[in-house]
Amino acid sequence: MYNFNMTYIINFLSSKLSLTTLLLCMLITQSDAAEYTNRQKIALLQPIEHDAIIYGEGEKKVYVFVDPKCPHSRDFISMINENAKMRSIYRYYIFFYELKRFRSHDLIAAIYASPSPLQRTLEVIVGNKEIPTDTRIDPKIESKIEDIARIADTIEISKRPYLIIMKEKN
Repeated sequence: MYNFNMTYIINFLSSKLSLTTLLLCMLITQSDAAEYTNRQKIALLQPIEHDAIIYGEGEKKVYVFVDPKCPHSRDFISMINENAKMRSIYRYYIFFYELKRFRSHDLIAAIYASPSPLQRTLEVIVGNKEIPTDTRIDPKIESKIEDIARIADTIEISKRPYLIIMKEKN
């Protein structure tokens, strides 16, 4: 179909300038696609933002999906807890989203049902405190967990912690 001169293609691809230009174009395209996806994700999160556990006072929003039994999620929350500068720059909107292999649904419900979910989160994740989990979950709490899971599934979150950083508008 197409009659390309193979020497021309090899010379073009071996040119550092051409290769750099090609890579730059690919990065720009990927960046634009990721930004668009990021905007879509943030739009989906806004209706459930009130369900988040907020940690930090910063101007920049970071949406975080964690599982309280996941070691990587625990490390991430511990890192935020230990770093006051991070909390002064970012405001973390923490959503609990269960990784099924950890069977953390009842623990998530107990954290959300507590009078101070942030304090309870820090006790459980940073302080390794064992808390009682009630087998009877308040329907409002169950609805919150389901709403978060529905959005997380829509966004196709598969790993924890999963972060979505809201970029500043220029």
